[in-house]
Amino acid sequence: MPIPEPLRGFVYEDDVLAPKGAEVIEYYGPNPFAIYPKLKGLLQVIFHARGQHVFETQFRWDITSDPRQFFVLMHLERGLDNFTRLFVHLRIFGGQPTDPSKNGRLMVEISGRILTQYPAGTVWQKIIVGPFIWAYHHLIYNNVRRRYIRIGKEGIERLQKEIRSTLSLMERERLM
Repeated sequence: MPIPEPLRGFVYEDDVLAPKGAEVIEYYGPNPFAIYPKLKGLLQVIFHARGQHVFETQFRWDITSDPRQFFVLMHLERGLDNFTRLFVHLRIFGGQPTDPSKNGRLMVEISGRILTQYPAGTVWQKIIVGPFIWAYHHLIYNNVRRRYIRIGKEGIERLQKEIRSTLSLMERERLM
């Protein structure tokens, strides 16, 4: 949900995975939906989050077709300090066959961003406090934000590796 403009104050937003924007994982094999129940736990462990920080905004499952199509939007929103929040977004979609011996498909897109917000409710606050916030942000706090961006990027890379290892385990089970 977007923050109303008067309450936003000064906002700095960066893409964690710039310049590509998102990591994409594609999988074709048996039981592609098996990764879904593990994702919430992976997000909590990797990003040191609680259950309240991980949520779904959409879950769609089509039972009228074969393979059964699914679409999930999962998000992590976690405060890093008083000013900065980390957002990780997962977009999961694919098809799960009704016959477990058949192969299905899965695509997972992972993206992230860092949002820093300094409160300033009125125009006068923006005029008076603005130069101090700009100086604080660019001279002191920018190094902290860069560390947060690195933490977010490393977390997304670790999440991608965990998802890939889980899916490759499924492939090895199919070959045996």
